[in-house]
Amino acid sequence: MEERNYLNYSVKATFGLILCLGLMYLVPEFDLGAFHFKRVNILADILNKKTADQIAHGDSDIIVKPTYIDTCKTGVTCVEDFSPDSAGMNAYLSALDSSRRKPVRIAFFADSYVEGDIMLESFRDSMQSIYGGSGVGFVPITSEVAGFRQTIIHSFTKWQTYSIVGDRSEDHPLGPAGLTFVSKPGSEVSYKAPNHRHVNTLPTSRLFYRKCNDCAIIVNEADTITLGGSDEINAILLGKNDPSIRIGIAGDNPIDLYGMSFEDTKGISVDNFSLRGNSGMGLNLVSESMYRAFDSLHPYSLVILSYGLNVANEKAKNYNGYGKNMSKVVQRIKKAFPNSSILLVGVSDRGAKVDGEYKTMPMLKELIGVQRKVAADNGVCFWNLFEAMGGDSTMVRWVGLKPALANKDYTHLTFRGGRKISDILISTLRYEKEKFDRKKKIIIHKHHLPKEQVH
Repeated sequence: MEERNYLNYSVKATFGLILCLGLMYLVPEFDLGAFHFKRVNILADILNKKTADQIAHGDSDIIVKPTYIDTCKTGVTCVEDFSPDSAGMNAYLSALDSSRRKPVRIAFFADSYVEGDIMLESFRDSMQSIYGGSGVGFVPITSEVAGFRQTIIHSFTKWQTYSIVGDRSEDHPLGPAGLTFVSKPGSEVSYKAPNHRHVNTLPTSRLFYRKCNDCAIIVNEADTITLGGSDEINAILLGKNDPSIRIGIAGDNPIDLYGMSFEDTKGISVDNFSLRGNSGMGLNLVSESMYRAFDSLHPYSLVILSYGLNVANEKAKNYNGYGKNMSKVVQRIKKAFPNSSILLVGVSDRGAKVDGEYKTMPMLKELIGVQRKVAADNGVCFWNLFEAMGGDSTMVRWVGLKPALANKDYTHLTFRGGRKISDILISTLRYEKEKFDRKKKIIIHKHHLPKEQVH
């Protein structure tokens, strides 16, 4: 019996399979109900081979490094300084030296990642324990998470809200938090300090509002106060060291209010400007003049921009458009807060189901690379939160812990997870302060040396 040449069949079958797979590459991705068809690319492992640096920081065209790279001790993810003189954090770090005498304010612009003071509750508490200060900071007139937030007891009724993620009106310019609250007949808002360390009183209570002719408020159902000032934004002191404060409206004229601040006259103050659904690009809807006017009333030592969760997308091809828009945001913030350190925080880890199991969302590292490039292009500082919290699949691990550090949406933190991120960020900031103080001592030492010994 003649033996068949099975090798010939195998070669033909292999070429046939390769041809079929190659043709399948021409079929675009599509969704059919819950089924998602991904484009087949048998050369993906060859064409998409990345270096370790690319894996950590995104594609090669968005890999950027600071001009001056300082030392960073093991266990700390340091701030990357892209400022021209490598002094991007100096405004904040030098302000800490005076924290026992005057306020050092930190603005935290973010999305739902820290709404309800998740993470910032622990961050504020620890920072005030280290550097002094008390009070919860800025609080809006109304809030979607008032019943969830533990750092202020907050109630309100009968307000019209305008927002960068909701309704807007040219007649009611958005305030510094991206929100404006317009009173109606019977509008009221009240704030009460909880029984928690550092926030158990309202040290000084200031109201931020827009000028309104013939308008007045009623404070604690007793004092009637007329509101004057400029057209942009104004601040008025309403109380000191009170356990609570209630504001009502006198008369029927609508008044634009932006929020209240509760802070000490010294020490750390942390303002939570988080807004659910904000990608960060929404900050462009707040006028630069509004930010400038706010900065003149309420200046910051450090402005933190922390976004990305509302941008990360499993099907994203690139984030170039996002990068261009966020550059405009950073430019606006730099101009509006010229005396502040600006810190852009990269997006945290986010889990997604990939091939039947949860892991870090595809393209997330590319988004982080774009965020780093935004910081580099605009000469501000960058901090890689993804790396700091543990890198790949951290969110998946945190969801699985008992008790959990993250929720089962594989996106948001629990309060316990917030405390962990807070500890990580504080370790980074304290190490930046250590480096800053060491450099300062070296400069002072050189200044006092004889000229022939200075090199």
